[in-house]
Amino acid sequence: MNAFQSAVATGIRGVIGGILFGSVLISNGFALTPARAGVAGPLAGQHVAAVPLETFVGFYQAPDKASFVQFELKDDALFAHWQNKEYQLVRVDETHFKTKSEGHEVEFLKDGSGRFTQAMLLGNILTVKVGFNPYTVKTLSAAQLKGFEGTYRLTRDDNSFEIAIRPSANGLILKQLWDDKEIAFTPRSDTFFLDAEGTFPLTFLLREGEAVQVTCFEADVWRRTE
Repeated sequence: MNAFQSAVATGIRGVIGGILFGSVLISNGFALTPARAGVAGPLAGQHVAAVPLETFVGFYQAPDKASFVQFELKDDALFAHWQNKEYQLVRVDETHFKTKSEGHEVEFLKDGSGRFTQAMLLGNILTVKVGFNPYTVKTLSAAQLKGFEGTYRLTRDDNSFEIAIRPSANGLILKQLWDDKEIAFTPRSDTFFLDAEGTFPLTFLLREGEAVQVTCFEADVWRRTE
C-alpha cells in the first residue's frame, strides 16, 4: 500500500482546478454553492465602503495546500488568476466580490488580529494568504536544507509507514521507505516545498532551525524520529 496514494485518491491532486469559479457540484469533499441569493451590485448612488483593493492582493493557499489563487490589482480592478486563466472581480460591498462573467462569490475575511488574511471562494472554500510566491523556487542554504534531514513516521492509526528526507542540490529528496520510491522537491518558502508537478505539498514545522514534523497534503502528519 502506498500511503500517499490514499491521500491522492481522496482528490487532493487537482481538487480545486476543475471547480474554482465553476458550476455547482460536489467534488472531493468540497460542496460548492453559487453566489448567495440576494447578493447584488451596489444600488445607483450607493457608496461602497472602500477597503483599498491593494489590501487583498497576494497568493492564497487552498485547503489541499497544493492549490493557490492569486489576486492581482490591474487598471484599478481586482483580478483572480487560476491555472493560466484570469477572472475579473466586481465589487459588491466592502469585502464581497463576484466574478464579472460567472457571478461567483469571493469574500475576504479578517483574522483575529483584524488583518485581511483569508478569502472564501464560492461560499465554502477557505483560502489563506501566504507570504510567498508558490510558483517561484526559493534558494535555501545548505545549512537550512540540512535541517530537514531525517526519518519521519506517520502519526495516524497505522504508524508503520516511514519516510526519509535528505538534502539535494536544489531542495529535498523524499524516499518512501516501504517501496523505496523517491520524489524531488524544491522550496517555495523557508518551510513549504512542492514536487515538480506542483501537486505534492510538504509543510514543515521547525524548531530552532530543525524540522520536527512535516505535513503532506492537508492533514497527513509525519513526525521526525531521528
